[in-house]
Amino acid sequence: MDLAAQRRRVPYRQGEGERLRQDILDTAARILEESGREDALSLRGIARELGIAAPSIYLHFNDKTDLVRTVLDARYAALASTMREAGSAAAEAGADAWGVLRAIVGTYRGFAVDNPRRYRLMFSLEQQTSAEDRRATGHPLDRVLIAWTDAVDQYLAAACPEQREEADTLGVLLWTGLHGQFALWHTLPHSFVDDDTILRELEEALMRRLLPPSD
Repeated sequence: MDLAAQRRRVPYRQGEGERLRQDILDTAARILEESGREDALSLRGIARELGIAAPSIYLHFNDKTDLVRTVLDARYAALASTMREAGSAAAEAGADAWGVLRAIVGTYRGFAVDNPRRYRLMFSLEQQTSAEDRRATGHPLDRVLIAWTDAVDQYLAAACPEQREEADTLGVLLWTGLHGQFALWHTLPHSFVDDDTILRELEEALMRRLLPPSD
């Protein structure tokens, strides 16, 4: 029995709005990750899977754009949190500033390599947010951006304090450089992607090219 069928056997009762909201999010995330396309997602399709009336979804989300944004926001938040936890764990284990940053970079690489569909989804869907709205409310992707700039700022604070004013720029350069490598990696023939050694070498070269050496 599939997940949708199981859910239809357990009808939603009054007071279970949070359960319904989470099931809507989980179903939307699964459809998006399986298809990799936003146009494969429909509110009617979600309602049909969950055995609810389509208007019930509007009690929790304004429209499909709001639903997709919420799904991605959770994914960005989880990735940013994982990056921070990796840095903290490395520091607690006694790693130096370079080692802490390498741990963060390695965690990001691991996420990109181990979750190719999710990674492509997170960074390929067009974000329907106006410049004015973004200035007012921010953007879900900012969570990951801040994790990168914070990581670089912490490294510079230990390795080269006089360059901390460049943390935002260097953080963006490091992130976009890594992202380009991973985007290409996912398009290569399988014989190339069975071993991520080349990714490790590329990320090390990128870090050393962008960042000043630690003492």
